[in-house]
Formats: sequence, C-alpha cells, structure tokens
Amino acid sequence: MGGLILAIMAVLGSAGQAFASEPRPAEEPFSALVKRADCDKNGPTQRDGTIAAQLNPRLTKDMRGYMDAYRVSCAREVVEAVQARKFNKKAAVIAITTVIVETHIVNVAEKVDHTSLGLFQQQDPWGSEANRLNPTWATNAFLDAMVRKVPDWNQATTDAQIGAVCQKVQVSAYPERYPVQVSDAKIIVDALWTTTPPAGRDSSGYYNPADGTFHLRNALSDGASNAAWGTALETIPGAIILTGDWNGDRKDSTGYYDPRDGTFHLRNDHSDGASNAAWDTALETIPGAIILTGDWNGDGKDSTGYYDPRDGTFHLTNDHSNGASDYAWDTALETVPDAVVLTGDWNGDGKDSVGYYNKRDGSFHLRNALSDGASDYAWDTALETVANAVVLTGDWNADKKDSTGYYNPGDGSFHLRNALSDGASDHAWDTALETIPNAVVITGDWDGA
Repeated sequence: MGGLILAIMAVLGSAGQAFASEPRPAEEPFSALVKRADCDKNGPTQRDGTIAAQLNPRLTKDMRGYMDAYRVSCAREVVEAVQARKFNKKAAVIAITTVIVETHIVNVAEKVDHTSLGLFQQQDPWGSEANRLNPTWATNAFLDAMVRKVPDWNQATTDAQIGAVCQKVQVSAYPERYPVQVSDAKIIVDALWTTTPPAGRDSSGYYNPADGTFHLRNALSDGASNAAWGTALETIPGAIILTGDWNGDRKDSTGYYDPRDGTFHLRNDHSDGASNAAWDTALETIPGAIILTGDWNGDGKDSTGYYDPRDGTFHLTNDHSNGASDYAWDTALETVPDAVVLTGDWNGDGKDSVGYYNKRDGSFHLRNALSDGASDYAWDTALETVANAVVLTGDWNADKKDSTGYYNPGDGSFHLRNALSDGASDHAWDTALETIPNAVVITGDWDGA
C-alpha cells in the first residue's frame, strides 16, 4: 500500500470540477484509470464544492489545485467518522494524511494494487469489499488499527512523527511519502472540522398494531407526526418492530422480525414498500429470543442480534444476513427474571453495546464492551413503581452518547434523562398515546438533523 496512485499516474486527476486558482497541467483523468465509489451515498454537496474552491489555493503539496466536491465529500466522511468516535483533530490529520498518500482522497472501487480497496487501500484481511468501500467503516478500521499498533499516537507532534504513525498502520513500501502530505492534511481537517454537522438527536414515535401504521415525531414534545404511513404489518401476529440506521445515511428507519419463521425485513425509507434488506434465520427455534439492533462494529450501520433468556447468551452480527455471530458471549442474566435488555452507545465511541434494566428493583446496568463483566454504569431508580413502564434508550441531547428514559402507558407521558444516573428528567412531555392500546413506542433519529 502507499503507492497505488503514484504507481499508476504521474500527476493527479479528477472527474469533477477542479476549483483550482490556476490552470492544471494536462493529465489523464483519474476516473479513466480506476473506478471509484461514492463516499457520501447522497453525493457531494454544494458546500463541498465551495470548500474545495477555498482549499485549492491554500494547499501546497499533492492536493493543491485538485480538490473538488467529490474529494471534499470523501474527506468529510473521514472527519465525521473520527469525530463520531470522539477522537481529536490529530487523529483526523493522521487519517487524512493516509488517504492523501494512498489514493489522493478517492474511494478506489477496483483492485489495482493487489486486493486493496477504498480510501485507505485496505486489503482483503481488513474486511469485506463493501465495508472497505464504506468510508465510515474504513476509517473506524484504520482508527482501531492505529490505537492497537501505536498506543501513543497522540504524542506525535511533528510532521515526521505523524507520518511515522501512518506508516506503522499501513506498512507502506514508501514511508517517506506520509510526512510530506501532513501539512495539506492539517489544512483540510481545519476546513472540515468546523463544518461537520453535529450528531443527530433521537426522538420518539410509535407503531399501532391495530392498523399497521407508523407515526414518528422529530421533536421531544407532543404534536403532529413528522412522518406517518400505513402498512399491512397488522396482519403478522407478534411482529417485533425494529429501528436502526440500516444503510448508514444517518437516519433511522424501521423494520420487523417475524417470530413465526425467523425472518428479518428492514426498510430504509419512512414509507410502505418492499424491504431493502430481508433474510431468513432459524431464530424461530429459540423461544422468547429477544431481538436486538445496534451498530456493533462502528461502521455507521445498524445490524441485528439476539439475547437468549434461557441461558443468558448474546449473539450479534455485523451484516444483514444469516450466518455465524460476530460477537457471542455468556452471562448470568438468565438469573434476572424478565430483565429488559438494552442497547446503546453509552460512552460515545461510535459502537453500540448492551445492558439491562431490572424490573424488580428499578436498577440499570450498562456495559461498554461486547463481553461479560462488571457494569461500567449502574444506578438505582424508583421506576419499578411505575406499572408497565416502557424503558427507552437514545441520544436525547446530541452528545453522541445514548442514555435512558421511559414511557408511562398509564398516562401517555415520556420522561428522558441525558445522564446515566438517577435524577430529574431532562425532557418530559405528555401525549394521548395511552388511548392507543398496545402502542409500540420506538425511538430513533428520524431526520438525521
């Protein structure tokens, strides 16, 4: 790695507008040499083009005159992934330096250099082709490797030291190329760090099993639904409603699990229609299996899993398909009758993990790692005194950390708290939802704002 682009082209190219302040030399377009994939599934934005025009005259190394809306969109995805993991700006500089050298900020979609793909030119052992072409997943994989291989990465201060961190992760045949691009990487990160949108805030909604309708609201308050649609889901008895960001567009949508045949059905849009992802499992053979959703590996996409209340085991998968669990571990949770299993990103590391609420005493127990062990957060409440309270999880204040709350079906009221502790609600409001028997309350970031 580290030499793909320089090996196949003498000068940089671009398939989009250059926004350069001076004419570029004649060149063979990069898009004619290798196939590339979108970085943002919605494509570059107008603001990406504006930022590119601002960057080009300021850059002094390889990227000068060659930033365009596409390349800015790719850099933006990398920076957003770094920020979602709560890493600092230096981590973003290390990542952007790497993608400048590896691909000149192009999501390379064909294997030109052995099996390498994507912005970081990650080879087959890193992960699936789809994952390596997903900038969020690829960035998180790079960050994981950085932390593992260079635990003191944050001590790097000079361009040479930052380049050395890149080299230890990438193991390039051309280590001398990284330090040269650090100055441009710093300028690009500075431009994007302040323009990256804040994390989305979760809100609530409900599914009415009487008529198969969904009703979602973006604000943490009572009022009209921002999205509502009908389905025929009421014809599937016992359907378990699921929510998550299935396609990595930063917006949660819905789906369902059919306990009769073990099938999953997920849809990316807030509307009725065919499933965007559907697969069969043998999960119907596990009585009482509790279905879970979350982003277990930090790739920006939620997937599924289950908890087996018979033996206290967890089984989670990263993909939308049947197959072996990517994470599986045993607990003694089966000794807690009717434990309410919870999922969420409790520490803001960009990865969801699990926990539980104990109905018997109102206590919460959350763990950051996907393994058995002591709770990282545990606190007591008086929630056991609220009959049939529905426990909720979500990021209520857009701090990139999930916390808890509850819905009271006795009076239709919501009560949410930002901290992982007992105390007064930070968000509370009343609704008339108690008038809808068996309403299934759901939470998610419906609008991605």
